[in-house]
Amino acid sequence: MSDLTEITNEKTCLECGQSLGPGRDDRKYCNDICRTAYNNRRRKDEVTKVPETPAPVNPQFQKIYQILLANRTTLMMWDTFKDPPYMLRDLLGKGFNLKYFTSECEIDGLKFKFCFDYGYHVREDGRVYIEERSSETFC
Repeated sequence: MSDLTEITNEKTCLECGQSLGPGRDDRKYCNDICRTAYNNRRRKDEVTKVPETPAPVNPQFQKIYQILLANRTTLMMWDTFKDPPYMLRDLLGKGFNLKYFTSECEIDGLKFKFCFDYGYHVREDGRVYIEERSSETFC
């Protein structure tokens, strides 16, 4: 008889890459900490995706497109991670450019300027309202 070597495909943790060892065959993570870290990273990546609009070829338009993307990212990050009230001076301090926006829309009597799917309304007192465009927004 010949010696047969057993070929095994050892599974590894999706987060840290360590071998999973004995246990259930359908495991993906070595422990709860790795599972949580992996899912948190995945959710963060989903939140920070930019709209899938092709970038323009013209260099002038490319510069404006980059400004619009930066504005959109700023609005999205503030809406997601900061608590209201948002102040205009703080947005401007982060490089927000009021000159460029993709569309305007009136929501509840307030005129919002949108950068792709995130819009803003600046009140006279310097407070800023941020609104994410949803399927219920018809503008």
